[in-house]
Amino acid sequence: MYVVGLTGGIGSGKSTFAALLAERGAQIIDADQFGSDALSPGRPAWNQVVETFGDEILAAGTMNVDRKRLAGIVFNDRRKLAALNAIVHPEIMGRIADELDRLRGTDAVVVIDAALIVELGIQAGCDALVVVTASRRQRSDRLVGQRGMTIEDVEARMSAQVSEEELIARADLVVRNEGSLGSLSREADRVWAELSARAGT
Repeated sequence: MYVVGLTGGIGSGKSTFAALLAERGAQIIDADQFGSDALSPGRPAWNQVVETFGDEILAAGTMNVDRKRLAGIVFNDRRKLAALNAIVHPEIMGRIADELDRLRGTDAVVVIDAALIVELGIQAGCDALVVVTASRRQRSDRLVGQRGMTIEDVEARMSAQVSEEELIARADLVVRNEGSLGSLSREADRVWAELSARAGT
């Protein structure tokens, strides 16, 4: 098993790149999805989050967390973001560990797709770190155009993440996602060839 961390700032195209690597044979561990799953009704983290932030974070008439409302609360208050992370991150780390245990002993190239790879300390357990980058303007345009976020929301999210400069400094491989999907696909070919060579597969 060869373990790769994949990260990038919000709007960089990290998850799209993960999907391209999956098409080439990578086993993807989607840490960001684990974070979303942790907020599902009935999960231990859901109970703690509702207890911490109150019923007002629930979508009207349901037991589901209104993620946009919750994000609006935590990304404008670092203490509240820290409180949310303290609840959700242990569940994410536990599920990553379970997936790694499942794949241990195989010759798979395992890609951990995680926005907070540095913050969670995941990089320490990886054989390589791949960072997807794009200009701040492009990232902002994607988030506003594709996710309907406001400029204020975008800035709050970006400021809460490790800077792109720091990620690049830590990276073994850097992917610049500033062109078409076709150019990103060619980058996936390049990165996959490099990872496969490193893994000896």
